[in-house]
Amino acid sequence: MPSQCSGVRAESHGKFYQWGINVAWNSTGSSAAGATPSGSWNTSYYPSNWNTHPCPDGYRLPTNTEFQNLINSSTVSRGGGWSSSDYGYIKFTSGSNSVEFPAVGGRYTDSSGTLTNAGTNGFYWSSVTYASSTDTAYYLWFYSSNLNVSSVNKRGGHSVRCVR
Repeated sequence: MPSQCSGVRAESHGKFYQWGINVAWNSTGSSAAGATPSGSWNTSYYPSNWNTHPCPDGYRLPTNTEFQNLINSSTVSRGGGWSSSDYGYIKFTSGSNSVEFPAVGGRYTDSSGTLTNAGTNGFYWSSVTYASSTDTAYYLWFYSSNLNVSSVNKRGGHSVRCVR
């Protein structure tokens, strides 16, 4: 069965969030000014936690350790074309369970929130601030040949994947 992650369906792949800010930005539109909500892209605020995270009741954002455990305990496969016309995706499989993450890109930390890497990179926030910095947090990132848990500036707009 083909994955629902490939092809070009940016609107159906979710929204982007700046870390710790519960505002959902469109995954389409070249800048935040052309996205929803318009005109309030954050360029200076670094929250210390997700006071109100974007997950439904009973769900939360994963920690950086949980992302690393997913990588370490799963078989990882890739699919799609890894391009703006055929989005790539990564699939984690453990036993009969699997979960897919589309490479929907993100929004830059610049003042415009420019859309970047749609179809070629995936960026997913963790719930954890990077220990030695107030302006960075952990995230899962990948592209066609790499997969890692690292830290990045909180002003970037990235996807979230809620867990129970």
